[in-house]
Amino acid sequence: MCRKLFREDRGYSLVTFALLLGVFAAVLALVVDIGYGYVQRWQMQNAADAGALAGTRALALGEDAQQAAIEYAQRNGAEDVTVTIDAGQKTVKVEAKKDFPTFIASILGIDTFTAENPAAAIHCAVTEMSSGVYPIAVNWQDFQFGQEYDIFAGDGPGNFGWLTWSGSPSVPTLCTSLTPPGDSETFVDAHLPCGCYGDGILNIGDWVQGKPGISNSSCVRAKLDWFVSTGTPMTIVVWDAVEGSGNNVNYRVAGFAQFVLVSYRLPGQNRITGRFIQWMIPTTKIDCGPGAPDYGVYGMKLSE
Repeated sequence: MCRKLFREDRGYSLVTFALLLGVFAAVLALVVDIGYGYVQRWQMQNAADAGALAGTRALALGEDAQQAAIEYAQRNGAEDVTVTIDAGQKTVKVEAKKDFPTFIASILGIDTFTAENPAAAIHCAVTEMSSGVYPIAVNWQDFQFGQEYDIFAGDGPGNFGWLTWSGSPSVPTLCTSLTPPGDSETFVDAHLPCGCYGDGILNIGDWVQGKPGISNSSCVRAKLDWFVSTGTPMTIVVWDAVEGSGNNVNYRVAGFAQFVLVSYRLPGQNRITGRFIQWMIPTTKIDCGPGAPDYGVYGMKLSE
């Protein structure tokens, strides 16, 4: 009887072990395959983010937003990409999807899982800049993209459009400010009390001091020649109000515009000519409201 009971217990143990082995295999499949699935979902989130940002950048610059979004999503591992473009809302949405094989779960008849994630990005007008702005002020004239305009035209007696970030009217200071990438981070708001310093950030509504005179030195001409010859875009200040005269002329910042310099004539005609373009800068300080000043310089960010 004892031997019989022992044989029955051993049989029960084998059955129990077999059942536990199946449970263990299922748990292992859950841990390995679902863990791998999380990695794939993270990759698809990166792909969707990259596609949405590339798409909205292309949309802002008048390029093929759909193609850009698909290309960048695929570069980041997506196999199936769905793109939705809302030009009115300046938004590009991307759904990135990828099928991937399972490891342990295939034993249970599950051969593949699907990873998918959405993202959306938006571009709007820049409202502040901490660097990369050059010391020229232009009054808004309903510029049209791709057209050429004379942008060296200030206001107030003796002022032609030069700016000074730190309040110094010297030509060497102007030359430094015209040297890429520019030194607009030294900006001091002209309305701050004497002896106080700004935060180095140009915001819409700030006041920038003008620099009197034409400043036709060899250094200034060399800097302008470089911009003309290389076609490097130049971000400048758009102003909507002016006060004072001479050394005390101040321009109020209304926004930022982007030009590629074409030619200049200093002195004589006292002009700098540039082609108005659209441009993207790396910032998330943007305004998407209905009254936002849109002068062609955009920032972008993920909106979902």
